[in-house]
Amino acid sequence: MTNDTSSIFDKDFSDKSAVRRRDIMPLALRIYAWFFMVSSIFSLLSNCFQYIRYPDIFKLNEFNLTVIFSIATAILFPLIRFLPNLLILLEKKYAVLLALVTVAISMLEWCYTSYISIAHGIMGYAVVATNIFWLLVDIPYLIILLRIRKDWEKGRGRP
Repeated sequence: MTNDTSSIFDKDFSDKSAVRRRDIMPLALRIYAWFFMVSSIFSLLSNCFQYIRYPDIFKLNEFNLTVIFSIATAILFPLIRFLPNLLILLEKKYAVLLALVTVAISMLEWCYTSYISIAHGIMGYAVVATNIFWLLVDIPYLIILLRIRKDWEKGRGRP
């Protein structure tokens, strides 16, 4: 008989080779995720308040496609910005890819609205300044997401 101790755990059980995604998540990414989650909640609340407080300005008493589209985007855009950041904090495999797509779409939308504002003079320069602010906030976030994407999806730590 051999003197092997019987155990329900195999040799690899105590091996710490499996790295949690939280371990490869930089502090800046956590800060950005929380920032975008909180700002999305405030944005959603602000949009709801504006639609409830000023229904005549937004023509909520009329039923047309523009009003429906306006309300839908005012509700969906903050939720779309909230979801990938929540998934990043929950360490889901596809969270970084979803966040990359969301950030890219947001950046394109801000560039487009800034261009329209400047070219046609539709909105004031406050809109352009706000869009530039959000672009400057999103660029480092995009870089962080691109840098950790491969390690995140494979679930491995940095060398």
